[in-house]
Amino acid sequence: MIETESRCRWRRRCAPVVSLVLVGCAWRAVCVSLVLACTAPIEASAAQSAVDPTARILELEDLGRGRPTEAARQLDHLRGATAEFSPQRLELLTVQGVTLAVASQADAAERSAAQLDAWGRTPGAAMARNATAAALLIRARSLARGGDLPGAEALMREAMAQLPGTLPARDRFRFVFAQGYIADQSGKLEQAVRLNYEAMALADRQDELWRKSEARTALAYSYYNAKQYERARALSLAAIALAEQGHDWVSLARANNTSGMVLNALGDLQGERRSFELALALARRAGSKVDEVRYLANLADYYLRNADYNTALDQARRALPLARELKDRSSEMVALANIGLAYISLQHIQLGKRYVYDAIAIDEQRGAINSMSDSWDELGSYLEKAGDLPGAVAAYHEHRRLLNGILQDSRQKAILAMQEQYDADQRSRALVLLNRENALKVEQLRRQDLQRRMGWLLAAALVLSLAVLALLYRRVRQSNRLLAHRNEQLKAQGECDPLTGLANRRQFQAVMRRRAVDGTLSGTVYLIDIDHFKTINDRHGHAAGDAVLVEVARRLRETLREPDLIVRWGGEEFLVVVQALAPEQVDGLAQRMLGVLDQAPVAVESQRIDVTGSIGYATFPIGPASLRVSWERAIELVDTAMYLAKAHGRNRAYGVRLMQACDEAALDAITRALESAWRDGRVTLTQLPGRTPRAAA
Repeated sequence: MIETESRCRWRRRCAPVVSLVLVGCAWRAVCVSLVLACTAPIEASAAQSAVDPTARILELEDLGRGRPTEAARQLDHLRGATAEFSPQRLELLTVQGVTLAVASQADAAERSAAQLDAWGRTPGAAMARNATAAALLIRARSLARGGDLPGAEALMREAMAQLPGTLPARDRFRFVFAQGYIADQSGKLEQAVRLNYEAMALADRQDELWRKSEARTALAYSYYNAKQYERARALSLAAIALAEQGHDWVSLARANNTSGMVLNALGDLQGERRSFELALALARRAGSKVDEVRYLANLADYYLRNADYNTALDQARRALPLARELKDRSSEMVALANIGLAYISLQHIQLGKRYVYDAIAIDEQRGAINSMSDSWDELGSYLEKAGDLPGAVAAYHEHRRLLNGILQDSRQKAILAMQEQYDADQRSRALVLLNRENALKVEQLRRQDLQRRMGWLLAAALVLSLAVLALLYRRVRQSNRLLAHRNEQLKAQGECDPLTGLANRRQFQAVMRRRAVDGTLSGTVYLIDIDHFKTINDRHGHAAGDAVLVEVARRLRETLREPDLIVRWGGEEFLVVVQALAPEQVDGLAQRMLGVLDQAPVAVESQRIDVTGSIGYATFPIGPASLRVSWERAIELVDTAMYLAKAHGRNRAYGVRLMQACDEAALDAITRALESAWRDGRVTLTQLPGRTPRAAA
């Protein structure tokens, strides 16, 4: 059973429930032609499946993607045509359970899972392990639809361990495709891409065009989440072509929906709207309520992005009951978020916050950390536009806290992957050496036999043995030198940002361990954020955004001294650590960095992009009590100062000079409410304005 999750906002991973304007006449004409084209194949398929239970099960699996309740009912009627403990009965129960699970009918799906469980426990029953694995698959899909992604992932691991290696491609496809969906929902993008590639290969070994189309749609969506939009666009076009070839409304709707999200990322707003309208029209023709409520979300976001807040609010409020009726938690979450953002934009700020908090709570229950991070970031952006600066700063803090955790997870995965590669190389070298040792032992046995028969060859055999040992020793030394050189190269690459050539977080942490022997930081810390960097990417393209990052890194290197540490902190942020500066030099350096960022536009081909930055900074130990703090708490403080600079107009620097804090608990309290502490006189801030900005990106 296939399911595609739509994600509609700039970075959101699940689909809200909103309505849309009426689809134009041109799209109606397309849909009518599709209806006429689909009629003949369906009738032919029904006639064929009348004498073939397996063909009928597969036909109902196809039907269940759009009309799950109807498909499950017909599968019940077909059960009598399949023998107990037969492959047809196993496939029927699996398809029925997965169909109901994806439709959020968890109780009905559990009945199919329970029958498969009983099959698996029956002594001597055929395919008992397959039945146990199928029951786990159904329960994993139910947990995923209910929002328990970690639980679903654990069940899928157990299910895959039960599967035999000789499982047919169609059966394995159902398991691998479910794993890919759960990985995508959990934000594990590398794993999702790998699994969806495997699912596509399995689908291509079968005759059903809808599996091939939906496998490509899922892979396109994984690449969309990974921000590889051109690859995602090519895969969505391939999925559309396969769905059109098979006259399949549901697959065609899902492929067009994913295509619309990719076109949005590529800046083609008209193409985005046409794709979403066509997807919605096809879902309605197919009678797929689950798909319809998701596709409504994408047009609703179109209204939000185009500032038609009343329409967006009206449609979201209509769609919310439908999402709850379908028990679609992801659609319910985005519907609540859309209602809240529309209210905030209409200046009903407190009411809007409550709706967005309810939406984030659903993601928290589902364990969708990436989606929570994006929701806090988007809330901060809308609150900033609405004038609620303290609320925006708090939302940005939550976004940053979650983002740091995601970056840490990604870094750990990269380290593990690197270690696996090292281990594989070492195993290969060990195998080569072992083969050589075995060959040497064989040669020694042969020499012993010759020694017994021909004693006069003893001297020559000894010389030959010494030569072989010397050769082996030299080769082992050469291999060790090459391995050491490669390890040094990998270490250097692992501590350097590949785009800008600056230090990355891993190198920063190594430096901090050397400098902060007692666990505290000594020096001045600057945190720099490029203003409106997302707008630069959206308007000029990601290649232009990369060029801006490279140029900013160059300007910072020219401004700072050789011993100063410059770190690509993440995304559009740079961290600078400077030691042994006088107080007046601290402010002067911040002013110089503001100036070099804004000194001249960045030239990218024929484009000239104006760049400014917001800076937070502080010197440690911090006065008047000379409080010594860890580097993590120091960065939290300058991060808060930087967000004050962003919230108060950008293109400026805020420096923390004095702080009435005698311990880290007082420091934490002031950091969480820095602006209030400034107004109360517990903190002294230095404000450095940048030059009057040109037309900002």
